[in-house]
Amino acid sequence: MIANINPPIPDPGKMNSIEAARAFAAVAVVLFHAAEIMGLEQYSGHIGMGQVFDFGYVGVDFFFVLSGFIITYIHHADIGHFDRIPLYLWRRFSRIFPIYWVFLMLSILVISLGRLATGKGVGFDIGLSDIAGTVFLIIGAGDPKYVGVAWTLQFEVLFYLAFCLMLISYRVGAVTFCAWGLFVIGRAYGMTTINLPLNLGDAHCLQFLFGVAVGICVRSYRLKLPKITLIAALLLFLVAVVFEVYGPFGRHSVEGRIALGLASGAVIAILAFLEIDNAISTPKWLARMGSVSYSIYLGHFLFISLAYSVLLKLGVFHTFPEAFVLASAISVAILINFAIGMFVELPLVRVLKGQFSSNDPAR
Repeated sequence: MIANINPPIPDPGKMNSIEAARAFAAVAVVLFHAAEIMGLEQYSGHIGMGQVFDFGYVGVDFFFVLSGFIITYIHHADIGHFDRIPLYLWRRFSRIFPIYWVFLMLSILVISLGRLATGKGVGFDIGLSDIAGTVFLIIGAGDPKYVGVAWTLQFEVLFYLAFCLMLISYRVGAVTFCAWGLFVIGRAYGMTTINLPLNLGDAHCLQFLFGVAVGICVRSYRLKLPKITLIAALLLFLVAVVFEVYGPFGRHSVEGRIALGLASGAVIAILAFLEIDNAISTPKWLARMGSVSYSIYLGHFLFISLAYSVLLKLGVFHTFPEAFVLASAISVAILINFAIGMFVELPLVRVLKGQFSSNDPAR
């Protein structure tokens, strides 16, 4: 294994292997929720497939680490350049908000039509007090309505804003992030009772910081790794999953968050180094699926529920084998959201990003 400090910085474009990892993480969450939704009383009343997909929520932990990595990797050249903050924020927020609002409106429409069809009346779940948390994804302003998984986007918005410190000054950002990480660990183990606003003491923040560290490492060093290191990292991630789901600390523990964060960081780092070295190749269809994983993530809950409801209405939900029902709903959700990602999300992002860049004389 050879390490070179300050190598030529690779093109900060999309890495197919990282896109593939995003696809796997999204599918894990889809499997988890598909089984959980089946457990609602109007459907089976029990978790689908004997809780075999009960581990799938760890895909969210992987996403948080990946978020820190992607932000750092893509915007590494912007670090220490205060004047690039407006462009950075536009690119980040144009990536997350427009398509989220599309799914929010779609969810409101579908749920409202469903209520009308069953004679319950429209009824909106969003009140004035929910606008900040639901529409603008402000963390600490309440759980998002309609798109339940959007709680993770509230953290994403927080991370985007926090990364501005790195653009102001690398030293300021690095010191602040290190202090932030130490605070999260200290608070988790009772070393401090201080409660910071905006959920800044949540262990998910530590996972984002792990991702930032990986991004800096990948952009600062060139490691020539054998492919077997990827297998080792995947095994490490599997161990972390088992530790989180079945370990002595219980689910959603700080120890589990740390284990998953470190293991996810190892997988992401090795994938990045191998791809930079052209040591691995990724199927195009898998990379393409990863490129629209955000749409798959945002819309899967809605379309899985719709698929179950249709099968129930047709009278075949309890007739077909449970595995077939679950697989059918998952397939429908992934296909529909893949299409939305390809024909709505990606074109929307390209237009919005290009509009700002064309008006920015520095780009």
